[in-house]
Amino acid sequence: MGRRDLRMHRWTRQMLGECLRGTAVLAPFHSLVIAYSGAVLVIALWLGKAGALAHGAYFERLAPIYLVTLPAIMLVGAAALAVHRTDDWSSRCGLLRAYANPTTIGHAASGLLALVSFIVFMGSFTTFKNLMPDIRGGFVYDRVQADIDQLLHLGHDPGALVVALLPHPLLRKAIEWNYSVLWSLLGFIPVFFIATHQAAGTIRLRYLMTMATTWIVVGSILACLFLSAGPAFYAGVTGDGVRFAAITSFLGDGAEASSAALFQAYLWSSHEAGTSALGTGISAFPSMHVALAMVNALFLRELNRMAGHIGFAYVGLILLSSVYLGWHYAIDGYVSILIVLALHPLMRRLFDRGEVFAPASRPQGALTPAAPPTE
Repeated sequence: MGRRDLRMHRWTRQMLGECLRGTAVLAPFHSLVIAYSGAVLVIALWLGKAGALAHGAYFERLAPIYLVTLPAIMLVGAAALAVHRTDDWSSRCGLLRAYANPTTIGHAASGLLALVSFIVFMGSFTTFKNLMPDIRGGFVYDRVQADIDQLLHLGHDPGALVVALLPHPLLRKAIEWNYSVLWSLLGFIPVFFIATHQAAGTIRLRYLMTMATTWIVVGSILACLFLSAGPAFYAGVTGDGVRFAAITSFLGDGAEASSAALFQAYLWSSHEAGTSALGTGISAFPSMHVALAMVNALFLRELNRMAGHIGFAYVGLILLSSVYLGWHYAIDGYVSILIVLALHPLMRRLFDRGEVFAPASRPQGALTPAAPPTE
């Protein structure tokens, strides 16, 4: 075996060793995904709803993003960073070799395996979300939750009140874009970098466990126990088309329908047809939009105070948007915030590894290489 082959063999062995070590560290997350997905599969089969499985849709959409597009962006970023840091080509090649050391690549590979589990998890979540009306016999808590909402807000339905205060179509379009597009980017893109980047290695397991536990507790267990559809679907599940008419009228229908109204119509038609696809399923209480934003805000607060303030402000914007666009009652967001505030310290106690993010002394940049392993 030549020297080059020997080096490649050693590099591969070290990379695989680091990948296996990282995967072992993430075993609690993989185990949680297996347990949750297995339970969802059993429930689907018990209900005779094997066709409700949504995993294929999530692999079709998320796998190219997580396993191809974002890794390619990370590689291009590493090359650009090397070019930016020095004008000397020899030094640039040295930096690229440092980025490609087996520890860094093995850590990233274990993160990609975690992202495969995450895709499975999201497919299971949507599957269960679509099964909840069958489990509960319909949406049974809308009237109660709307009444509680009204009581807490001095006799006003918050969504209708916000629409009356902000009846501007251009503002609505901006809020719709933020609520659907920007929230998705801020909610799902960080998962990739936290899973694959060594700078987030100390929080990787805790972040993934917090995310998954929040989806399960907020979006599955409590959502199923207190199943409701939300103001946009209130007329369809209660027969009362008057109470939230101000919101549905504001969102429009037909040729004048807003993007929120169009997506709500898509969800309702999927619900009536009993089909599962990416993002389908109707559930208002508690709000996963608010819960996911709150999880990220709390982790941003660990990074620094200003980032935390921005994160918490975004939580407020998402909560306001959720009632403005008819997706949620205000209590959906309030309860989500309280649950995440309880889960965050619990996950920190169980999975904290003693650091938050990479030490400040590390080089700043989108891709900081690990120190090359000694041989």
